[in-house]
Amino acid sequence: MPAPAPLRVPAVASTAIREVLAGTARSGSVLGTSSHAIWILVDDQVVVATANGAPRLPNGVALAGDGFPSEFRSIGHGSPVRIGTGSIDVGGLSLGIVRWWDPRPSLAAVCLESVDDATADLPATVPGITADAIANALALRSAAMLADASARLIGKGPGLTPEADDYLCGVFSTIRVLGEAAGAWRSVEMLDAAAPAIISIASQRTTTFSAALVRHAIRGEVAAPAAALLRSFAGRGDVPGSHSAVLEIGHSSGPALAAGMVLGARSLIATHSLSEWRKP
Repeated sequence: MPAPAPLRVPAVASTAIREVLAGTARSGSVLGTSSHAIWILVDDQVVVATANGAPRLPNGVALAGDGFPSEFRSIGHGSPVRIGTGSIDVGGLSLGIVRWWDPRPSLAAVCLESVDDATADLPATVPGITADAIANALALRSAAMLADASARLIGKGPGLTPEADDYLCGVFSTIRVLGEAAGAWRSVEMLDAAAPAIISIASQRTTTFSAALVRHAIRGEVAAPAAALLRSFAGRGDVPGSHSAVLEIGHSSGPALAAGMVLGARSLIATHSLSEWRKP
């Protein structure tokens, strides 16, 4: 008797993982599952399929409809996956990509004076993370110091995404997105120079999923709530509401991510004079 045809489920996906999703089909495996997500490893990339309503991740595929199909219950760690040509086939399901979203916020020119006003009352630290070395590296715009300070933090804390990694993702994504929009090129260049060392360290010292998120953050690719917060920093949204939405991500991830974003924003304000902000 032939095997039943897979259940086709429509989904929307991040453009950050378009190459792996739309390219030639390849094999992968399930890293893990939860009540609302499945983590898939394909080569060195991580793709996360989530239930509709969960925060959209920079490497995410969001299923249409409510909840997960019952077929997900049989999917466990190590289950085989076929991914590519616009679909993900796993556990009797075929997730078909019908639409895309861009996880990198698109911002017009940003005035850092406005960012200063937007972030003035928001915390830039969280308990349990010593951020002095990161703050000093940003203040001096030193790529070597940034890589060294990141090495001291990467992998610290419990969870699928250790709290210190979330904090660093907030810093990196803000330097990238707000820094480019504000013309804070010296900070952006610092991040570019430190990136290879940070990515290498993350691949060795933290979870596979968290290392993937670090890579995305360095490129300015973030979860949807973080993208909204970055836009609000630039005067394009409600800061308190967007900040609260980021705080609600995960168990400890949200507060750490938000605090890192605030530190990144304040470092841009503190280290770039008005004459520097708009240099090409």
